[in-house]
Amino acid sequence: MGTDSSKAVKAGIGYTIGNYLIKGLTFLTIPIFSRLLSTAEYGEYNSFVAYETILFVLIGVVLHGSYKNAKYEFKEAYNSYVSTTLLFIVANTAFFLVIANVFSAPLQSILGLDQWSINLLVLYSFSTAIINCYTSYLSLEYQYRNFILVSFINAVSTIGVSILLMLSVFDENRYMGRVIGTVVPVLLISLFLIVSFWKKSRPRDCVKHLKWGLNYSLPLVPHGLSQVVLTQFDRIMIRKLVGAAETGIYSFAYNIFAIVNITTNSLGTVWEPWFFEKMHNNERENIKKVSSLYALGMLVFSAMVILAAPEIIMILGTSEYYMSVYCVVPIVAGGYFAFLYNIPACVEYFYGKTKFIALGTMSAAAINIVLNYVFITQFGYIAAAYTTLISYIAYFVFHYIVAWKIEGKCLFDTRVIVFCGICMVAINFFGIAMIPYWFIRWGAVILLGVIAIIVEEKHMGLIKKVLKGDKYVK
Repeated sequence: MGTDSSKAVKAGIGYTIGNYLIKGLTFLTIPIFSRLLSTAEYGEYNSFVAYETILFVLIGVVLHGSYKNAKYEFKEAYNSYVSTTLLFIVANTAFFLVIANVFSAPLQSILGLDQWSINLLVLYSFSTAIINCYTSYLSLEYQYRNFILVSFINAVSTIGVSILLMLSVFDENRYMGRVIGTVVPVLLISLFLIVSFWKKSRPRDCVKHLKWGLNYSLPLVPHGLSQVVLTQFDRIMIRKLVGAAETGIYSFAYNIFAIVNITTNSLGTVWEPWFFEKMHNNERENIKKVSSLYALGMLVFSAMVILAAPEIIMILGTSEYYMSVYCVVPIVAGGYFAFLYNIPACVEYFYGKTKFIALGTMSAAAINIVLNYVFITQFGYIAAAYTTLISYIAYFVFHYIVAWKIEGKCLFDTRVIVFCGICMVAINFFGIAMIPYWFIRWGAVILLGVIAIIVEEKHMGLIKKVLKGDKYVK
């Protein structure tokens, strides 16, 4: 392996560890929170989180998405550009806080949240935007150690404060204890990151930087909102059309999907800057080879999670949540196609064709809303998992075609990608059919694990090098 690829592998491992700390510890505490909260309270909290993913896009206007190009655009002034984007997010947050309090009554009616929750929602969205900027900045330099440190502090403090508040001050209103315990630690961390970065580099040429940044990022706002529709709006619709308890059960399924999502997000943090480097160096054959291994690797990992889902649910939740198993399988399958989207989307980002990104995602979101409205009312909340799968397939196919058109040829091995897509759909139905037969599912999990190790050792040999004590990354 070349130095760049080895560096990317090490960074990918580092970001995966960091993301498992920031989200994985939350995942490991699901048995605690699923018992401290009723299914209705669990649904209310997840609705709060769903609203945050919408507001985060509006407050941060996806400026973190511009960093990959800004690094090459501004070069020595890049740090100043990042500082300017942080300043804009602070100012935008102040604007949203004013709106939240001036129009408090109608917002409470629309969102179903009290005024305290709405203000906490704005602050939480602000904090998420800042941390996303920080993560994007670190990823371009493969600085995963700092990311792990912040992730660890955030994860431990969020869990600890939440449990403490739920069992003491907010014992009679554990939903609010969970919300405050989530918001306060991440808010303090984001403020610390802003001050630290401004000490490193002050905002300069703000008008020039913001003009360029907003021109790049604003088309990504509808893309970001559409992604929220694809990942969160089904929960909002279930809450409105069915009920809070069903929302809690459905949301629990996403906690299992988090195993896959954390991994894909972590590897994506490394894949994107690596892809940009290879495109700038005109190493397109390398992109084709690595993207195929990337897609196959995540196919195997996603399949193993699908097949192990019933047992994971029994460990993490009570019997009230077991029906979520019928949502987990199609949600994870859909999430795999969402992961596949990131492979061709890098082509659109590289050429700055952000309008195409927004168009494709908005189309998939529209499909999702229509299908949800039709099928949730007829078949209940489980139908939302299948509408998500269908929407993500359309989402991926659109962006794959657009990337092909933009580049003038396909950078990726279409046969491998199609094979992966067909396999995932087949695994979805196999996983559902085999839910009662644990011995067949776990036999398949072991087989896939063995195959994955054999293929990894053939192409990368990481395990062998680690066992020998080799420093495979320089």
